[in-house]
Amino acid sequence: MLLIEGYDIYRITLPLGRLIGDNNCHYEEMDVLCIVLKTNHGHSGWGYAESVWKGTFTRDAWYIKQLPSTSQLDINFQETWWPKLKNQDPNNLEVLRKNFRSGFPEIDAAVRLAIWDLMAQDKNVPLYKLLNPSTTKIEALSYGSILDFPLNDAEAVALTSSFINLGFSIIKVKIGGPDVARDIARLKLIKSVVGDHVKLTADANEAWTWQTALSCIEAYEKNGIQLEYIEDPLPHDDIKGFKELTSRSPISIIGHDYINNYEQLHELVNEGGINGIRTGKDVDYALKCIQIATEYNLPVYLGNSVFEINAHLALAFNQVNRTEYSFLSTSDMIQTPIVFKNGNLQAPTELGHGLYPIMSKLNLLLEPSSLKTAL
Repeated sequence: MLLIEGYDIYRITLPLGRLIGDNNCHYEEMDVLCIVLKTNHGHSGWGYAESVWKGTFTRDAWYIKQLPSTSQLDINFQETWWPKLKNQDPNNLEVLRKNFRSGFPEIDAAVRLAIWDLMAQDKNVPLYKLLNPSTTKIEALSYGSILDFPLNDAEAVALTSSFINLGFSIIKVKIGGPDVARDIARLKLIKSVVGDHVKLTADANEAWTWQTALSCIEAYEKNGIQLEYIEDPLPHDDIKGFKELTSRSPISIIGHDYINNYEQLHELVNEGGINGIRTGKDVDYALKCIQIATEYNLPVYLGNSVFEINAHLALAFNQVNRTEYSFLSTSDMIQTPIVFKNGNLQAPTELGHGLYPIMSKLNLLLEPSSLKTAL
């Protein structure tokens, strides 16, 4: 019988390889929590969760927060999850995995992914095959996200050109600053690079009221800018605003699982408040979002994820329309990274999620005294 017998916790600072950002923050690195669950059969299930808090911040945002120290993360884990996981079969933890909330969201997300990884390894399949055994996908559509708000025009053009040269047919641009003229100029610039055969989308990162969002959308259209959709135009808790905007907008409005209350999200979708759902930070919550989207026949858009973990959700479900990719250096520390070809991510063949770090590189990024182990 497969049993969880031990764990490791790592807290690393992960360089991204370039400056990225939106209208809230600009940064070049992020902290990543790694939780490794170990079994009596020699399996190691890896779970990840990210945190952004070092950089330049233009305004407060709920997702900007620092991870606790490794020792504090270890204490939090031991007091919440570990008593429920120790000596348990990961295949028998569905109720716990779906429903337990420790009060530490990053720990919750990392543990759930680690459990999924163990289950897929135990079944000798890649994770996407465990998520949906009937899937026949061998690749999935991706879009190039240039995360360009802090970049100058030359840098944005060079990065966009790199995506086009690799066959990407959809580009997402960051907007939502206080100056709509800046957004219009940037969107026109990117459009001049990609031409008519590439779709443009935009992400406002909760910058506006619904009235401001509608005014900006109208300004874009008056300037000849055709966007497929705008993502996260409003604060995640402005449910009424989403309904007002979507009912008036000439383009699709995509809402994030920032609306991380399942009942609230279901209500928003049921009342026509959004035209699609962006998700992906937490596997089990993403599965709930995909379920809602399937029920209402809405597209699902997957965001960036640590080491491209979201590839497995994209390959598992037809409701997933596309997955974000941003040319970050994080894949350089993975033994077998996800491959992108002609604008599509390619299905991995490794068992589990298969996205395991090169330990020699991981060790260079550890917080001092970072490793905590329970046997």
